[in-house]
Amino acid sequence: MLPFRKISIKRKLTLITIATSAATLLLAGVTFLIYDLVTSPRTVAQRLSSLAVVVGSNTAAALAFNSRDVAEEVLAALRATPSIVWAYVYRKDGSVLASYRRDGLLATPPHCPREFEDFRRVGRYVELCRPITLRGEMLGVINLRSDLSEASARRWDYAQFILGAGFLCLLAACVISLGLQRIVSRPILDLAQVARTVSREQNYSIRARSKNRDEIGSLVDGFNELLGQIQKRDAELQQAQAELEKRVAQLQVEVAERQRTEETLTNKNLALQRSNAELEQFAYVASHDLQEPLRMITGYTQLLVKRYQGKLDLNADEYINFAVDGAKRMQGLINDLLTYSRVGTRGKEFALADCEIILRNALASLEVAVQESGATVTHDPLPTVLGDEGQLGQLFQNLISNAIKYRDNKSPEIHVSSKREGKAWLFSVKDNGIGIDPRYAERIFVIFQRLHTRDEYPGTGIGLALCKKIIERHGGSIWVESAPGEGATFYFTIPTTENERKSA
Repeated sequence: MLPFRKISIKRKLTLITIATSAATLLLAGVTFLIYDLVTSPRTVAQRLSSLAVVVGSNTAAALAFNSRDVAEEVLAALRATPSIVWAYVYRKDGSVLASYRRDGLLATPPHCPREFEDFRRVGRYVELCRPITLRGEMLGVINLRSDLSEASARRWDYAQFILGAGFLCLLAACVISLGLQRIVSRPILDLAQVARTVSREQNYSIRARSKNRDEIGSLVDGFNELLGQIQKRDAELQQAQAELEKRVAQLQVEVAERQRTEETLTNKNLALQRSNAELEQFAYVASHDLQEPLRMITGYTQLLVKRYQGKLDLNADEYINFAVDGAKRMQGLINDLLTYSRVGTRGKEFALADCEIILRNALASLEVAVQESGATVTHDPLPTVLGDEGQLGQLFQNLISNAIKYRDNKSPEIHVSSKREGKAWLFSVKDNGIGIDPRYAERIFVIFQRLHTRDEYPGTGIGLALCKKIIERHGGSIWVESAPGEGATFYFTIPTTENERKSA
């Protein structure tokens, strides 16, 4: 079948026509020969029956007078029929009166039954027995046997005729198909040529032509309509491609500009990181180096207080007190600044830290303040996180200390809780203090920024800034939700560990 698929449709139609005609003729011829093969024994039997009637009529007188010679002469006439193999004439008692054999050799005569309903076929012979009567009286029986050689010869003649006629019919079918197949193959071949041209040249404006108004014509019309749709979409695609190329060029410009911007930002970030590191180092060094002269100032002002307070005039005592107070405040600011700078430069490596233990230690450090204020501190179960245990303790201590400090006449009530949110732990420290105006929710985390005077609430204004720096070092964030007179809730997040994420 594979070679047949490779030939053109023109040859396929011709071969199909010839093959169909040949198969039809062959089937008809074989059917006719089979029919003749099946019916030839009956035909021979009919001829034998007619011959038996004739021979029986001619031998009836010989049987009546028991004349063998006359009967032999009658049977000898059967030589004119070559297909007759033998002939026997039986008397009424079953004995043979006369016989004939084609080969001239007489053998033992076959048994002839008293009655025959019809002929019988014995191998390649047909045998027939018929009674011989005269004026309605049965005188004997005639037995004839014929071969089928005439039928075989006739079938051979039929086969030769069928082959000759079939050849002529196939030749005629070939000629007719060559003429008629063009009506079918020509439009299809033209359509195939158009398809190849369109595929090779990518020119969708070409159209196939067909004068047929049958299925092939519908196929050509559908193909042309498909080409029209492809041509339209190709034009749209080209337009879209042009727009896409234009957009790609714009994106390339934008990407190049963004890369330059990112490089600039990266450089600025690196410069900022270096600057921050230098500032932290400077703050640490400055605050550390200022400790010695500040201790000297504090020591001498304290000596002035001890030796000369009350011995000079009132203005001198007031000036000495101002100097002592300023030195103490300066020392506090420098200590806070030193603590702030150490968050990034002197922090410990992160390790697993139990927040309940950290909170317990922070409350132990604030035990005096808690007792004096009558504060109540409660907490929910707290998790174990990855962080700097010392800095986390400073975080809890600052937030709880602020909750105790910024209170009104009520006893402070402070509650610490936590919950899992996504990839982080969300902590909250809630109090019932004086609250914070939402306008200052960001300002309170800036270093040395204060919302109250030192006379109202003591401090340097660095506590919450220190908390923010600690949380940022741990990769989290901190914010406050509050309103004046309604207390405040400080929230901060600490990322979960890898094992906690896998278990979740």
